[in-house]
Amino acid sequence: IATAPPLAGPVEEQAVGSAPSFLGGYLLGIANPKAYLAISAVFAGSSLPFADPLLEALAKLAVLSLLIVAIHTVWLLAGVSLSRLLRDPLASRLLNIAFAAILLVTTFWAAFG
Repeated sequence: IATAPPLAGPVEEQAVGSAPSFLGGYLLGIANPKAYLAISAVFAGSSLPFADPLLEALAKLAVLSLLIVAIHTVWLLAGVSLSRLLRDPLASRLLNIAFAAILLVTTFWAAFG
């Protein structure tokens, strides 16, 4: 994250083939280790008042699915609003370093805190 290059120019200037495909995005999403860590932490660290373990698992799955949609929507809107800023090399570099630092801090906090 910290070494990612800034975004290219406006969308009109970018090559048509530069956008990732749906399949590429899907494969990245299901191969995301941070997501598996977060989901396993939620499943292991919480319980719901259901007598049937299957109902509890289904309820957790429903809540997590709604959270995934909500979080991705917020990130989409944040990305759209930050896209102009991310085209500036200095601002992009500073944001990348900040996001990398936040990722490291929260990972260590979750693992050891």
